[in-house]
Amino acid sequence: MHRKLIAAALLLAFAVTAVAAPAMAQEQVKFKQFHSIVDYKFVAKYAKMPKPKGVMIIDSRPYKPKYVDGYIPTAVSIPASQFDKMIDKLPEDKSALLVFYCGGYACPLSHKSAFAAEALGYTNVKVYAAGFPDWKKHAPYYSIGLENLSARINEGGKYMLIDARPYKKFLEGAIPSAIGIPERDFADKRGLLPVDKADSTLIYYCGGYACALSHKSAVMARSLGYKNVLVAEAGYPGWKEMFGGTDSAVVAGEAEGAVDTEWFLKTIKDSPSAILLIDVRDPEEFAAGHFPSAINMPVDMVEKQAKEIPTDKPIVFSCVTGARAGEAYYLFKDIRPDVENVFYLEATNSFGDDNSYEVHPNK
Repeated sequence: MHRKLIAAALLLAFAVTAVAAPAMAQEQVKFKQFHSIVDYKFVAKYAKMPKPKGVMIIDSRPYKPKYVDGYIPTAVSIPASQFDKMIDKLPEDKSALLVFYCGGYACPLSHKSAFAAEALGYTNVKVYAAGFPDWKKHAPYYSIGLENLSARINEGGKYMLIDARPYKKFLEGAIPSAIGIPERDFADKRGLLPVDKADSTLIYYCGGYACALSHKSAVMARSLGYKNVLVAEAGYPGWKEMFGGTDSAVVAGEAEGAVDTEWFLKTIKDSPSAILLIDVRDPEEFAAGHFPSAINMPVDMVEKQAKEIPTDKPIVFSCVTGARAGEAYYLFKDIRPDVENVFYLEATNSFGDDNSYEVHPNK
């Protein structure tokens, strides 16, 4: 009898808890919830590129810092606080599918915006109540604003920025610190990606909001096991508009294979990561002073390791007088004639032990 009473008491307690838990959850939600709620699977059907027609995913959180630090791919920013001022961003077709989201179940912003959209006459309005936290938990990647990308570039850190456009486009101009891995060459060049798949962050970009290449690359990177994959959707066009662009197309000098000295100096000052600068002097010379962005690979090593030298960005060989740099250039071209963007610095260079330098073009 005693055991029966205990069992009955436990069942009663469980029943009370089961009833009370939803009630407590309801108490925590102090706002009116929208009547049409969707889940991750529903949103994932539309948050992809190419962007489906007749659909708009809308982030109701503040633009800064929330949206720029991470948002659902293809989503536009219409903060709930600015909804009335940004009605013009909504589609003209009132039957278009609108999916609002914000910071999760406790966030009222998406519900508030959904009701406002419905009041405007939109007939197919949904709320992804689980919001961005749920998206990050389930999705292969998410998108970031250029403000976030700029901060990462300025702070440094463990990330790799990858231009997914055709290589010719990358050479014409790229975001600082980026390397070029065209989406169509992803399989062939995946060896350029970091070995550490758990902690490394990959950030892809391409030709702007209408470009699908970065999204496709992000999905492929995640399939390889990379855990932290992002897309900067605004891409290079957005970067140029927001921060100004750098013309990274190599300017050739007068001699065969030589790089224009003025272009070279501007590049290593303003965008050193746009080229792979290889100093072909001996290690002792290199240690005494060199261009800050250069790596050291003596001429004999260039010949031995030519097939291993990355070609995702223009290669420029340098030395002190241009002689060994020119030798490395011709050796490399003989071994890898298919690589077009290879140059050498035809100049006399001097270096300080603090890696300061002077460059004088050879006449």
